[in-house]
Amino acid sequence: MADELTTATMRPTISAAWADTMISAAMAKAAATSVAVTVVVVDESGVVKSMTRMDGAPLVTGINKAYAAAAIGMPPDDFYSAIQADGAAVASFATRPGLALIAGGLPVVVDGQVAGGVGVAGAMTGAEDRAIAEAAVAAVTG
Repeated sequence: MADELTTATMRPTISAAWADTMISAAMAKAAATSVAVTVVVVDESGVVKSMTRMDGAPLVTGINKAYAAAAIGMPPDDFYSAIQADGAAVASFATRPGLALIAGGLPVVVDGQVAGGVGVAGAMTGAEDRAIAEAAVAAVTG
């Protein structure tokens, strides 16, 4: 029986403290640029660890951006750019529940493995959302 068992590999995950640090950094970046956003941090499985909607933020969230970043392991907008020439791939991924292939989501990578993701929504452009997400990731990965 022991020969049939496999040893589970431990994967990094985002702690509650990291999630709080990421949220704080994103909110500070958003406030510095006079933008109100919603910031979502998910763990390596795509489960929400923390979410904050700034006062005045539009009624949108970055949950699907964060989930996509964690699931795909790369920024969803970069993934879209990589597959956009393949219509079948775009159609397949664009219709999957929970995946947003737009800017504002970033994976959090620790020791080469995805530990989670962050999603930002509410700025006027995807580039602004992404810059805020970059501040969140930088706060915990350097």
